[in-house]
Amino acid sequence: MPFDFKKEYKEFYMPKNKPEIVTVPKANYIAVRGQGDPNEEGGAYKQAIGVLYAVAYTLKMSYKTDYRIEGFYEYVVPPLEGFWWQEGIEG
Repeated sequence: MPFDFKKEYKEFYMPKNKPEIVTVPKANYIAVRGQGDPNEEGGAYKQAIGVLYAVAYTLKMSYKTDYRIEGFYEYVVPPLEGFWWQEGIEG
């Protein structure tokens, strides 16, 4: 059965009613960095998200090919996570 991050790490994917600080375990991530308006049709943001999911699903399905990734295990592609910040802001 594929590993499902949402089920195994409910504390990260099912937010409580009150904000809290959580410690995210060390792991490998696929990430894109950039900026842009998510509502802009064909904009940099939408292109980056498309690339992110294309890579995630290519890796997920790699076990069906002749190429084997060391340490690979079947998984459910988790939902998109965004980390947002604003320059010049502290705290």
